[in-house]
Amino acid sequence: MISSISTDMKQFDAIATQTKQNEHYQPYIVSVFESKELEKLGVSNLKEALMLVPGVDMATDNFNNQTPIFRGSNPFAYGQSKLLIDGVLVNNLFFDAYSEYLSMPIEMIKRIEVIRGPGSKVDGINAYAGSINVVTYAEDFEGFESNDKFVFKYGSYDYRMGGFVKNFKTKNFKTHIDFYYQKDNKKISSGPDGFSQGSLGAANVGLFQSGEAPLWLDEYSLGLNVKYKDFTLKARILEHKQGSAYGINLALPQESDRVKLPSYYAELGYAKKINDFKLDIKAGVKYDAFDSKAKLAPDNTVLGSVTFSNGVYGEHYAKQRVLYQSTYLKYAGLQKHHITFGYRVTQEKTIAMISKLSNLATGNAALVDYTQTLPFFDKNAHRNVYALSLQDAYDVTEKLSLLYGVNYEETSYKNAGLEPRVSFVYRQDYKNIFKAIYSMSHRNPSWQEMFTQNNRARVGSTDLEPEKVTSYEVAYIRNFSNDAYLQSNIFYLVNKNQIYNSATDPVYRNTAKTDIYGFELEYKGHIFPNDELYANYTYVDGSYSIDGSSTGNNIPNVSHHLAKAYYIYNLSCSLSLSTTLKYVSSKERMPTDLRPKVKPYTTMDTAVNYKNIRYNYTVNVSVKNIFDTDVRYPSPQNTYVDDYAQARRTFLVTLKKSF
Repeated sequence: MISSISTDMKQFDAIATQTKQNEHYQPYIVSVFESKELEKLGVSNLKEALMLVPGVDMATDNFNNQTPIFRGSNPFAYGQSKLLIDGVLVNNLFFDAYSEYLSMPIEMIKRIEVIRGPGSKVDGINAYAGSINVVTYAEDFEGFESNDKFVFKYGSYDYRMGGFVKNFKTKNFKTHIDFYYQKDNKKISSGPDGFSQGSLGAANVGLFQSGEAPLWLDEYSLGLNVKYKDFTLKARILEHKQGSAYGINLALPQESDRVKLPSYYAELGYAKKINDFKLDIKAGVKYDAFDSKAKLAPDNTVLGSVTFSNGVYGEHYAKQRVLYQSTYLKYAGLQKHHITFGYRVTQEKTIAMISKLSNLATGNAALVDYTQTLPFFDKNAHRNVYALSLQDAYDVTEKLSLLYGVNYEETSYKNAGLEPRVSFVYRQDYKNIFKAIYSMSHRNPSWQEMFTQNNRARVGSTDLEPEKVTSYEVAYIRNFSNDAYLQSNIFYLVNKNQIYNSATDPVYRNTAKTDIYGFELEYKGHIFPNDELYANYTYVDGSYSIDGSSTGNNIPNVSHHLAKAYYIYNLSCSLSLSTTLKYVSSKERMPTDLRPKVKPYTTMDTAVNYKNIRYNYTVNVSVKNIFDTDVRYPSPQNTYVDDYAQARRTFLVTLKKSF
């Protein structure tokens, strides 16, 4: 009997570790969202799910390259956070962003694990402000098998989506395949565009436009996960195409103008446990590209002494390849210690570049190949990154655990150096858990920031230093029951060498220093036996200085108050109703930007979810932004004067059949 209990406890502990159900014991500030709840809420994709995370806001740019902002950290930079899908890093190399994955349908996702704060490193992957691990239905182990499914959706802007998840399994062999295709015809009234602010010179101010910004989407993705004994293969093809949004040169584009952001990766892994050692070896390749074809400026644009009577057109293409290999060795032979040591090496390279523009000498709209004479990007761009890490998880007592370690990283440009991390977790009892965390981390400049050339809006520099952050955090978690808790934490972040550029100074520079402090509250529980309640609140404040000149306590483009909540009431085992609320407070502008603050907004979503248990299908009908609130993401100074307008009220119908 005792042996049986011990075996059951070991199995439960293994499952808890894999499913992150013991997240409150982790040496990080972490939130976990299960798709079964998100689907009831009518959450459509990864972006909508991340908008529920404490401290996370959203920003965008003229490409509509959207990025989550963690705790107000540098809203106009990418790479502040890292996105992993089943443990594979998918940030693209060009922007160091993952906007193309934010539209990933929630039905393809089993669980989302979000770590807030720097120093959250996995196999040498360095996160500056936070990390997101998307777990797909490739996760499959005894007692928690993943179901096969078909999914179909239809919604506003003529949105259509279809996809499936399929798993094959034998004794030693497991295969997971997921596929989805989705498209819409989204256009949002926007403008006046950046020409009204002189983005392409005073001679062209009168050519500004207002109209429908093409924000349409057309994409498909095929994912494959294979496991054979100790070997794994993880691969994905994502073909992502979208409208040119607000224009590459900040001129409102044509409806057919587009940007492609494809992403392909394949990773081979080998994991073997030998006595007290566990060896984890990975090697992978990743390709991504920036591929734009658009009308860059309207008819009668004047550049120098040349008038482009039929406008300026351009095609810009840059394809990147990343090769990486990592080896990590874990040792558990010392009592109370779990030591991990390893390295990750990465080779980054541009393997193709094309730059075509209308004839700059004559003003003829026909394209001329300027790849050699006027490239938009350094075709020889390359960078090597070497990372070493040593970490020890030490169980000091039954109640106190300590995680400490150091990471070292250098590149073929600027080095980040040594970055320590120390984290304490004290479990007074099941109900009361305390955490204290100190960490240092960095963000390497993106390739857009380093290698962009001959562009009026952005100019790269290889002299950029990595952005650096030092973080201090304390947290308290109160567990009320197995599924009800309150998590509170206080954070203080010291950011330096932050990278900015502007419409008046397009060169990227390490110009800003930001001290950020605040706190987060997160509650999950019940009011009645048949409901689910989740709510969080974040307060962010601090000081900001640029080029050594302080601007006071108003951090630009950051909301001081973020509040999110959802409520699900289960009328029966088949039928549920839900409501989701989000509040984002106003945002200050840059000191030289004289526009009024970005307005606050509150949105409310509602959904009805019906599950037919007999035939195992689900129907969900949701309405987003039910009160038609005007939501805008801030635009930089001298661009779109009225900021970047977002979708208003929309609806979505989802049909899912499980097998």
